[in-house]
This record gives sequence, C-alpha cells and structure tokens, in this order.
Amino acid sequence: MTNDSKLDGVRRARSELIRNGRWKEADLPEGEPERAAGARVAVLDALRAAHRGTGRTEAADTARHVLRSVDSLDVGTFWRAVLVLTHADEVTTAHRHWACSAHRYGRDVHDVLGARIMLRRRNPCAAARLLDCALGRGVRPRLRVVATAWLVQALVETGELRRARVVLEDRGPAGGHPDEAELLFASGRLLFAEGRAVAALDELLGCGQRLARSGVVNPAVLPWRSAAALAATAAEDHVLARICADKDLVAARRWGAPRAAGLALHAGALARGGDDVRLEEALAHLDLAATADEVLRARHDLAQLLLARGEVGRAREHTRSLREAAAAACCPQWTSEAEDLTCRLLRNDGESALSDQQRRVARLARAGKSNREIAAELHLTLRTVEFHLTAVYRKMGVAGRPGLRRAYVPSA
Repeated sequence: MTNDSKLDGVRRARSELIRNGRWKEADLPEGEPERAAGARVAVLDALRAAHRGTGRTEAADTARHVLRSVDSLDVGTFWRAVLVLTHADEVTTAHRHWACSAHRYGRDVHDVLGARIMLRRRNPCAAARLLDCALGRGVRPRLRVVATAWLVQALVETGELRRARVVLEDRGPAGGHPDEAELLFASGRLLFAEGRAVAALDELLGCGQRLARSGVVNPAVLPWRSAAALAATAAEDHVLARICADKDLVAARRWGAPRAAGLALHAGALARGGDDVRLEEALAHLDLAATADEVLRARHDLAQLLLARGEVGRAREHTRSLREAAAAACCPQWTSEAEDLTCRLLRNDGESALSDQQRRVARLARAGKSNREIAAELHLTLRTVEFHLTAVYRKMGVAGRPGLRRAYVPSA
C-alpha cells in the first residue's frame, strides 16, 4: 500500500478485476471500465430494440455514440453495435467503424463482420473472399455457424450455387445453435436460387420459427417472410405469399429502414400477380440499401412484367440497367438473365402472346407440376398439355422447364 489513497483505490479495483478474469478492463485507465460497462448495456438495449423493430433512430444513435466515444470496447459490444447500424441501413457508417478497427478485436471477427458489410455494400465477391479466408484460418466456435451462413449467401449472390451447396452440406445442421436461424435463411435462399421453391419455403418458415422463439420480429434483421413470399409465389401459394409479404411490410414500415420495406413491396407485388407500381416503389427503396442480388432480382422481375404487358420501352430500360448493375456487382447469373431478356425484347413477342390456356399451363409447369398433373388439374389430355408447353417455350424464348422457372408468367 502507499500513502496515496486514490492510487491505492485504483490498485484495489484493478486487483478485483484480475481476480474476476476481466484482464482487459484491468489495464484500462481509471473510469474506463465503467464507461465500457455502460456502453455494453446501452448497445444490448439498442440490439433488443432492433430485434423488436422499434426505435430505429434511437438504436442507431446509441450504436454510433458508443463506437465513436468509447475507445476500449469488448468484442461483443463492438460486434453488436456494428450490427445495429447494418440493421438500421447505416451501412456506410458501419463500414467506417469496421475499417478503423483493423484487427483490434481479432482477425476472425474483423473478416466475418467485414463480409457482412461487403454484402450490404453490393460486393458479394469481396464478402466471399473474406469468409473463405476466415474459415480457412479458423474462427472461434461462436462464429462458425454465422460465418458459414453468410458465406452461403455470398456464393448465392455470385451465382456459385454448387459451391454454396458444398459449403452448406459440409457444415451440417446447427440444431440449437444461437445462429441456427441464419443458417436456415441461407439454406432457404440457396434452395430458391436452385429452383426448389417448396423446399425453400419449408426452410424459411423454420427460420421464422427460430426467430420468433428469440423475440426477433424485425425483417431488417432477417427478411425471412419476404423471402418466403417469393418462394410461396413460385410454388403457386399466393394466399400465403400475400400474408408473408404484408406482415413484413407492416413491420418494415414500423422500423423505418428502406431495405426491408423494399423487399416486402417486391414480394407483395409478385404475390398479387404482378404490380408494376409496387415494383417501382420497391426498387426505389432497394436502391438505397439492399444487397446486389436483392436489387437485381427486383429489377429483373419488373423488366419481365413490363415485357409481359407489352411495355417494351420500359422493359428495355430496366433490362439495360439490370445488365449494367449485374456487371458492376460481378453477378454473372443476372448478366445471363439480362441477355435472355434482351433476346426476347428483340423478338418482341414474349409472354404477351400467350393464350389464357397457355398461361395457365405455363404457371403450373413453373410451379413444378408434371405434365400428367397439369392435365388432371386443367382437365386436358396429356398431348394437349405437351402442345401448349411447346408453344410456351417458343413464344417465351426459353429452353424448357429450367428456363421457364426463371421467367415471369403473368396471372392475367
């Protein structure tokens, strides 16, 4: 002990921290442990608000203040604060704080969190590289599931579906893990990209169940309902699709961030058989904050809808934008879709030339029904179904059922 009571008090406090295993806080200047503890509580409250989908402005303000004013955050507080900013669609601010952190919180944390930010900045290739490196070096156990889930999402966005499937199957199920919902969401996204709408819907509904048990209702955290609505529409379950999309839109507007609202508007437009006004509104929101795949998919669907309605000029404009954006984001699958749309625009016949019966047959085939099932449902002969499908493929300029699954078939 010394004759300096203040110094003795500091030493006693430091010894107490060391006994409790709080080594990092023990080496902080006096007063900093209290600030760090206060920051931890404040950020946890902000994250809970984000999960509930209320108080977006206050939650983002808290995250910004903590990241700006507290020098020595623990890794969990830093991670949560950056996630709050991404949930609030303040991706530029999140990126700035992430870039300034270097490897202060560990290289695995830096790379995994950076990948999430790169996805939101429409750079899925950079996200995949960061996650490949992180998982190759090894990440702490708590991050393995979320790192795998985000890598699968990045690979889906870059069109590497086979590699995404390998990554997902190598990981295996994550039953009971805190990030199981992330893995189910990634699996649903992959299944939908593979054209397996019914299986995708099952995974996404499972994701929603896990989130509900954790009290997460905000689509800005994981937009599982909007993704489920797209899958339900592809599976011809339009009632479920509308319910999912409408619920997400209400929750997204309550939270107030543009990405979730745009995704819900996009899904709702398709669930209602094609609504170009809603799709235009969706794009206006998505252009502000969504990932590359989310924006490109919405623009592609709008171009197809306009082509189906014979609005060739507007369809051509959105197809050109789709091609340019796909090239900029290095998403070859959407570049290919833009080229297909361009070919159909040059022929200028497209879906608008389909008869009512051909349209019904096309929609059932797109949903995965066999020719025999279509014949039974529409009370047609098998040969008539085959005749209609041949005409559909020719008029739409698609190569069989795989091409039909990627095409938009209007309901009327």
